Amino acid sequence: MSFILKGNLSARICRDCKEPLIGSTIRFYQVENLEIGVVGVAANPKKTLEVLGDTVIKAKSKLLLAEAEIDEKGNYETVLDDSYQDYGGPLVIDVLTKRVPNQKSEDREPIQFTITTVQPEWREVDNDLIFAWKYCINSRFWCFIRGLFDAWVICGRLLSCLDEKTPIPGVKVIALDADWFTDDELGSGITNSAGYFRIDYTSIDFKQTFLSPIINVETPFPPFNSGPDVYFQLEIGNSRIAIETDADKRDNVGHCLCVELCVDDLDIIPDPIPASFTNFGLLKKIHIQSEINTANGKTLRPGFNDYAFYRTINLIGTISKTLNGNPMEYMFEYQEVAAPTDIPTVGGWQAVVPNMIPKTVIGNLFTLTGDPMNPVDKEPYHINALAPELSISFNGNWIPVPQNSNFEPHQDAEILKLNTVALTGLTSIDMSSPTSAIGAPTVSPARPHLLNRYFAIRMKQREINNAATEVIAGTSKPIAIFNAEYDNVNRHGSWAPKTVNNRVAAVSVDVQEIVSADSDGCSKITTDLNVKYSARNENLKAVSLSIVGPNKPGQSFSFPAIPLMAAPETFGTSQLVFTPAGQTVNDLLPCAYTISLSATVALTNGEGEPNPITDFVSFCKV
Repeated sequence: MSFILKGNLSARICRDCKEPLIGSTIRFYQVENLEIGVVGVAANPKKTLEVLGDTVIKAKSKLLLAEAEIDEKGNYETVLDDSYQDYGGPLVIDVLTKRVPNQKSEDREPIQFTITTVQPEWREVDNDLIFAWKYCINSRFWCFIRGLFDAWVICGRLLSCLDEKTPIPGVKVIALDADWFTDDELGSGITNSAGYFRIDYTSIDFKQTFLSPIINVETPFPPFNSGPDVYFQLEIGNSRIAIETDADKRDNVGHCLCVELCVDDLDIIPDPIPASFTNFGLLKKIHIQSEINTANGKTLRPGFNDYAFYRTINLIGTISKTLNGNPMEYMFEYQEVAAPTDIPTVGGWQAVVPNMIPKTVIGNLFTLTGDPMNPVDKEPYHINALAPELSISFNGNWIPVPQNSNFEPHQDAEILKLNTVALTGLTSIDMSSPTSAIGAPTVSPARPHLLNRYFAIRMKQREINNAATEVIAGTSKPIAIFNAEYDNVNRHGSWAPKTVNNRVAAVSVDVQEIVSADSDGCSKITTDLNVKYSARNENLKAVSLSIVGPNKPGQSFSFPAIPLMAAPETFGTSQLVFTPAGQTVNDLLPCAYTISLSATVALTNGEGEPNPITDFVSFCKV
């Protein structure tokens, strides 16, 4: 029969905040003086909690009956030494702590303290005697223990106080220490579904000075102040929100601080990041200088190289609410140059006017809702949106930044969408021609070679209506822009002929034998198969032929790779390649086959690229 001790040991920091004593060791000792032990059983544990010195710990070591590590949930289990069967008396319960939970400071000397003396009340289970003991150490003593390890903690709850107190989950709470020199950031925590958060820190975090790390000291200087003077801010959507200032600080707090933060409104702190235009595209984020090739105005990035721009592009950067402490507004300008190597002239810039700007989100309003399921509401602020959506009112061609206290302007995000068709126009190229023209050149006076055009783009900012404060906030290298569409493009060759319009590229395929043998496109293929193809766009990236149909065992067939020709088109005739060599179309199984032509274009709007443009024809082999 064994004497088994099990239970749970935790410690309280605040009323709603406690922690398991993970990593500590619970120890059970025989009472040396039984009369004193009996008195200890009756004593309140709050009065028996005591830190032990090395001499006492060493002296009582011979009385140790059992010990156990406390797990991450605070649970423990151990078996008493066999000598307890003869002893059978009360047990002194100590805890040996080497580190406290969430300790950020360096390791310290272990600390052992006595909790209380108990007389086990054993119950028999499966031929063993079990005593379960659960205890939570009071916050006053436990915070003292944490202090010996330089482990400071803030436990708190964030609530919306618009109507009733409702929790605000998923928000970053930041604790700061108000100092004479620079306010120290102690740490931060994210609120859980019930609005609770926890922040752990050390004394080093609030003793930073301009002499750190050589000299660390809390200011005002001890003995006037020895703990941090704490106030709080929030962070939502990468913006700091001032719910308190240093005037609201809690002076000289102890090792454990318990707070309830009640928020009535959100006040966005102006961000110190200067306004700037930095990239094209939110997904690709092509840098306006380093990732534009001066030689051709196209993208310059491994894995995304040699792309021209088209249609609507996202201009990415940062805007701020103020400039020089005053409300700010910004605008974009453009200038066309003859070649990407040309330098824009000082007087050649033109304003991006409102009708060149599609609907753009430039930031968000954050408001408290009082709804515990959705405590913080984010409402987008736009350029060129229709009511009831929030939208700025242009100041001529300038875009005033909203000044609402709870407005979060975009940082490293879209600050303007630019419809490049408004710069270049959209050129339509009529590709009308008989199917017999597929596989031949298409450039002609009626269908001229359309070239890329080159535009530099820049951002300006100023204090509202103050021309004297205008500054440039980012200028791009000239970028290649190509805006064309192809109409009356042949589809499905002579097999099921039709034409399509508004194509990003003109892509057509046909089978020579169908064209020459039967005008209705329904001739059967017997021995020869010559595939004609045409693909046209100034910025062709790749052109390929493929075939789908059954094959005999051991047989395969495909088309050779198609090399790109000089812009703007690639065309020609291709024949099927067989394995084993020497086979011809006559060796195909009698069935239906489909030939597809696919072309990709190296165009981007900064977010991605157009899908492949395809055409196909089918035929029967007899």
